[in-house]
Amino acid sequence: VEAISLGSATLSWTAPTQNEDGSQLVDLAGYKLYWGTTPGSYPNSVTINNATVTTYLVENLAPGTDEFVATSFNTSGVESRFSGTATKVVP
Repeated sequence: VEAISLGSATLSWTAPTQNEDGSQLVDLAGYKLYWGTTPGSYPNSVTINNATVTTYLVENLAPGTDEFVATSFNTSGVESRFSGTATKVVP
């Protein structure tokens, strides 16, 4: 039996200051982070209900390539589109 070494990824981002329509963002409530091993498919997620948090550690990633995207949401629960993707290879 061989133990599998699990990896992690530290995600960080800059808080948005504008809504998608260009208006000033005044009611940012938090973020949702999504990830998965198949590009464009994100079965894993976490919700961060704190607009001041701009880093998150994703742990227990199996060996392979993971793809990550993020969204932000306001106090009414309106969620933005996905951010650009970031990838991490876990050896």
